[in-house]
Amino acid sequence: MPGKIVCVFEKYDKALNEASIEKYELSIQVALDGFSFCIFDTEKNKFMALGNFSNHGFTNETNYNTEVKTTIDQHKWLSKNQFHHIRVLFETPTTTLIPIGLFDTKEMENIASFNYKNPGNYDVHSDLLKNTGAYILYHTSDSLFNTFNDLYPGCKINNQAGVLIEILLVLFKNQPESKRVFVNVRSTFLDIVITEGKKLLFYNSFKYSSPNDFIYYLIFVIEQLNLNPEEIELRLSGIIDKQSSLFDYTYKYIRNIEFLNLSDTFSFSYIFDEVPRHNYFNLINSMLCE
Repeated sequence: MPGKIVCVFEKYDKALNEASIEKYELSIQVALDGFSFCIFDTEKNKFMALGNFSNHGFTNETNYNTEVKTTIDQHKWLSKNQFHHIRVLFETPTTTLIPIGLFDTKEMENIASFNYKNPGNYDVHSDLLKNTGAYILYHTSDSLFNTFNDLYPGCKINNQAGVLIEILLVLFKNQPESKRVFVNVRSTFLDIVITEGKKLLFYNSFKYSSPNDFIYYLIFVIEQLNLNPEEIELRLSGIIDKQSSLFDYTYKYIRNIEFLNLSDTFSFSYIFDEVPRHNYFNLINSMLCE
């Protein structure tokens, strides 16, 4: 059976109006297993729409990329580029953090290759993380990257991991200074971020295929930083909930668990009451990085 892009859900506030598109902002988060989007009303300071599309059966990246473009071209809202601002977040399996003082645009490929191999037909890109004092390097498929540049000329493109780090530093910068552990769950990767006050202590992503893998990497990192699983407060975001096996395994080792909430800087349409907000923590809060 050929692959296809399937709409998981789309939710729109009834007040959303195509005639007002120039006052809206569009955010899209893209991965090889699908993409999600949200629409923000800059005048009302309010999120008005949320949607998610899933990759069903595509194993060929070129075919998937073509279908993503077709899906967006035919979509009522995503096919438009008259938005006030458009940002695109790319999920990637690997990243490298480089302190600003050591960063050299001419050496990006060489620096990135110390940590992981270029999968081929991928370019290395970089984002400045202002609150971290570092650049994040990441490889992105040439075809997928170029597709979104063509669909949305002038859009801002960032790596989701860098955005996640910046969001967490912004949201917790005025909280009492203590070590905090965050885990963002993707379909086959978990991102672990540990901060202390305004400082980033640790970031890495790990590929998992089972709950055993998931908890192994989490406990390993916690122990390497000399933290006590019985004392830390773990904050979760992404595709995890209390009914998932990942949560069950995690709760056996860590009792103090919370789900991250969205920033109270913004307001949210009634449609957001119908979805677990922490599932789209990164996508929605990405505006904090502007």
